[in-house]
Amino acid sequence: MRKCSGVADDKHTREVLALKEIGDLLREAREACGMTLQQASEITKVRTKYLEAIENGEFAAIPGEVYLKGFIRTYADCLGLDGTQVLVQYKELRHARDSAALRQLEQERIGRMERTREERKQRRLLALGKGILATLIVAAVALVLYYTGRSMGLIKWTPSWLEWLR
Repeated sequence: MRKCSGVADDKHTREVLALKEIGDLLREAREACGMTLQQASEITKVRTKYLEAIENGEFAAIPGEVYLKGFIRTYADCLGLDGTQVLVQYKELRHARDSAALRQLEQERIGRMERTREERKQRRLLALGKGILATLIVAAVALVLYYTGRSMGLIKWTPSWLEWLR
């Protein structure tokens, strides 16, 4: 396998890996070697469309995670980079992205739970208010009917609890 000479040493590569995305790193290394995607494809035996997808960060275009890891390692090795180290960086970036996605999903779930809890609380308060209002209306109607009936002489009896209203 042909390797490009003139790529920075391992320490510099580690610094670059910490600062750049995988695709950008590989593209810059290829361009520094003066190699085209077609030439890299011939050397690595990886299709040009997959190398281009890797350089563009479109990892979903690769048929599987195992293939993707193998392609990244092979491509990095071809360009004179430490393929294992580039793969470790990929895994770290992937883990960080997945962790961020999980945190976002968790935040959304918590937000939905809080909204649901608040909505339930509001529905309960509304139901309680409606119940109290209905009770007051029934009591008012009962009192009006009672006093109307008394004034018309239809009711002669007064409950003991209404004695104080006389």
